[in-house]
Amino acid sequence: MPREVGGRAGGLGSVFLARRIAPVAAALLLALVFSGCWARKPPRLPEDNSQAREIESLNREIAAAVTGAKRDYTIGAEDLLEVTLFDIQGAAGEPRVVKTRVSASGLITLPLVGQVQAAGLTTSELEASLREKFRKFIHDPQITVFVEEYRSYRVSVVGYVEKPGVLEVSGDKTLLEVLAMAGGLNKDAGRTVQLTRNVEGEVRTAIIDLDRLSRKGDVSLNVAMLPGDVVNVPKAGVFYVEGSVRKPGAYPLVDTVTVTQALATAGGIDPRLGKAGGTTLYRRSKGGERELIQIDIDAIREGRAEDILVKEDDVLVVPMSSVKFVVDRFIGSIGMGLAIPAY
Repeated sequence: MPREVGGRAGGLGSVFLARRIAPVAAALLLALVFSGCWARKPPRLPEDNSQAREIESLNREIAAAVTGAKRDYTIGAEDLLEVTLFDIQGAAGEPRVVKTRVSASGLITLPLVGQVQAAGLTTSELEASLREKFRKFIHDPQITVFVEEYRSYRVSVVGYVEKPGVLEVSGDKTLLEVLAMAGGLNKDAGRTVQLTRNVEGEVRTAIIDLDRLSRKGDVSLNVAMLPGDVVNVPKAGVFYVEGSVRKPGAYPLVDTVTVTQALATAGGIDPRLGKAGGTTLYRRSKGGERELIQIDIDAIREGRAEDILVKEDDVLVVPMSSVKFVVDRFIGSIGMGLAIPAY
């Protein structure tokens, strides 16, 4: 009998507590709605340093590519060459050494053979060319070419590098070398480089993918610099993840990123408050308006929908479950031990 009384008393107590809590929760919920406390805060920058790590890694790749570059120098106009002709004796009986500067048209002048094309050839290629020309006068000629003074010219490196400015360079420099001379990329840099060059009076711009160049080893992109070249490193674009995720904010778009990867970058959907259904991607159209793209997260995970790529300035919004919010903010804090339904 006492157990029955106690059970009834406990049941009445639970009913009484629930009746007391429900009006309080409802009042607090209404107060939140009308006070504007549900208004989403402006996006904040992420606290992690993943972008800094990526740039640091890319700078290491650039430095490694420059250090490991072993190539024969390509002779250019205004270079001063020292050509040693071992089979022709000088006044003191030693091999004859001829110093000659490459003309603007790329020619040098040597005894016996006269003018010879030098610009555009490597030192070993010029040596082979000279041996062929001197065979008319000398059997098996022995010739060496040494670059005593490199031509100097200016290249501008601007944008998001550590030391932007005009570089006075000499010799045969490549894109990676001038980036290294400019201190490498800074923390806000993107993964592409714009190279602007004057070609026969026409200004041309090429876009070069640094990942393909430095990490994947596409050396064809490591172009040789020419006087007057402008290397521009633009800022990395950003995308936004907002709403019910663990780390809402703006993130740099430094590589190809899909919707699910963008959500993972933002820490994933908040399990307490997030609602995967209704996730929306806002994308700016060519006309400047925001295009709305509905995202079915479950379908993507199950392979029934495409995990589309995120573009610069995209805004990915994960909605909040109103039921989860009420339970988490009010009932959950009281410790009623109620199960949160999946909505």
